[in-house]
Amino acid sequence: MTKRQLITLSYICFLSLFTLAQNQAPNVIIILTDDQGSIDMNCYGADDLYTPHMDALAASGVQFNQFYVAAPVCSPSRASMLTGQNPHKAGLPGNASSKEGHAGMPTEKVTIAEILKSEGYQTAHIGKWHIGYTPETMPLGQGFDYSFGHMGGCIDNYSHFFYWNGPNRHDLWENGKEVWHDGAYFGDLMADKADEYIKAHKDQPFFMYYAINMPHYPLQPKGKWRDYYEHLDMPRRDYAAFVSTIDEYIGQLISTLEKEGLRNNTIVILQSDHGHSNETRTFGGGGSAGPYRGSKFSLFEGGIRVPAIISYPDKIKANEQRNQMALNIDWLPTIADYCDVKSLPAELEGKSLQGVIEDNEQSQHKQFIWKSGGSWAIRQGDWKLLGYPQDNSGKGKPDPDEDLLFLVNIKKDKSEMTNLARQFPDKTDALIKEYLSWEYASKDDIPKKREVIKHKAIGQHIELLTPPHNKYKANGAVTLVDGKAGTRFYNDGQWLGFEGDDAEVIIDFGANKVFNNVAVSALNNPEAWIFLPQYIEVSWSDNGNTYTSSIRKTIDADVLRKGLLKHTLRIEQEDIHARYLKVKIKNTGQCPDWHNGKGSPAWLFIDEIMVN
Repeated sequence: MTKRQLITLSYICFLSLFTLAQNQAPNVIIILTDDQGSIDMNCYGADDLYTPHMDALAASGVQFNQFYVAAPVCSPSRASMLTGQNPHKAGLPGNASSKEGHAGMPTEKVTIAEILKSEGYQTAHIGKWHIGYTPETMPLGQGFDYSFGHMGGCIDNYSHFFYWNGPNRHDLWENGKEVWHDGAYFGDLMADKADEYIKAHKDQPFFMYYAINMPHYPLQPKGKWRDYYEHLDMPRRDYAAFVSTIDEYIGQLISTLEKEGLRNNTIVILQSDHGHSNETRTFGGGGSAGPYRGSKFSLFEGGIRVPAIISYPDKIKANEQRNQMALNIDWLPTIADYCDVKSLPAELEGKSLQGVIEDNEQSQHKQFIWKSGGSWAIRQGDWKLLGYPQDNSGKGKPDPDEDLLFLVNIKKDKSEMTNLARQFPDKTDALIKEYLSWEYASKDDIPKKREVIKHKAIGQHIELLTPPHNKYKANGAVTLVDGKAGTRFYNDGQWLGFEGDDAEVIIDFGANKVFNNVAVSALNNPEAWIFLPQYIEVSWSDNGNTYTSSIRKTIDADVLRKGLLKHTLRIEQEDIHARYLKVKIKNTGQCPDWHNGKGSPAWLFIDEIMVN
């Protein structure tokens, strides 16, 4: 073969490879951080954080400045992103259990992984799952060919044991089988698995769901970043160090893509699953929502507005910013557009962001509705209405009487500190009407003024025979006889919470009284593992030593079917003459078989004990 022929052949091979590379479907990587605050990247305004790789990713593509998740808590946010549906439609409106053997998101729900797999993609999950802990609802049952990580909500990053409560449970899995890497830092394990996967699949299109379990507690950043932030006070110090630990792993991932020649043809998406945590396990805070009110668990902006970036050098311009409203449910149809997927599930709610990304088109969402626990919110244009709003961020506590409905104009007041509901009653009513037209709304969701309760036990001496959980002891036993009704929220300061335990009290009237009616208010919120009691029992005494046989009232089956958030159990008896009244409220004990927390301790929350 002549030299000219060799050169010609080489050129033809080069053109063939170039054409093949140009025609190959793009790779897709979704990087999901955990509990990262609304502004906690340098490019989003956190000037005390060092996040060069996140900032570079934003500079290489589009940074969204009004991006929302469909839920302010882990599992439902993840389920909604993977399915392109709101969490209720996705079948996981609350957190999945962190115990093996408990199901989560229904298997019939179609995930991004399943859609891309049907198009010839290889699919991988690396990191946190928390969407189900049975073979059918773990990653291999939800469209992933490969999986490495933990199935529950959080682990210690060195022992890989579940972090919350006992008994100690190891939680590290690879392809559905338990694996042990004692003492190895979980972040390093994730990063290595991601690198290995990219290198092994560089010749075929792949989808990687890289669910980094940071900066979620326990705060265990790399030592060098602790040293870097030693000038900051806790908990910001360790939180910041954890964010920079994430940044380092993102840099490693991008470097691997570049070395393998895959960067330009890889869609990289980065976002947080919801706002930062103020929980005790994260020392009460550390993250920041900047100008926004709220945090994790809240439907104020700080709980649902998150940093979000998409980068795809082959197709998306660099250094772009978008201020349109967008949501995590939009990634599925957006990815489908860029990967030329034609067939999508009919029940999809997300809207493709391709037009917003490339041509700065208007938002496809004229409105969106959130419902989480007892709270709900609707955003329509610049107006946002919250029902039973909650805020644990420390920026303000909604008044339980005056702020049950909370109206804001996000464009004019992004801080959400001023309630406009009484100033604009027509707008409030219109948004309530829109909310009630949603299939998952209920008339019971519309707030009512707390009732003023008058009864004979107000101000009487009350003794708790069983102590409530230390976290939910409110103001002690007196809360039960202060005449103030609790809202539908277990953490509003009025409710006493019992984890797996019954509640039992004695009320001393000081002298014999006549009564024939005893009632107890209780909460029902299965999403938060709170259930109505099995029954209430009352007995009475003249001397405080010898009590009568008890009488009992069980929960009616129709009440359980209605799923009311708040219910009053009442016992009526012919005139009772007594000084002491003993009341027992029977905890259901364990979460029922149908619940994803099956077998775990059930919560009982009670408020006013009314005697008349």
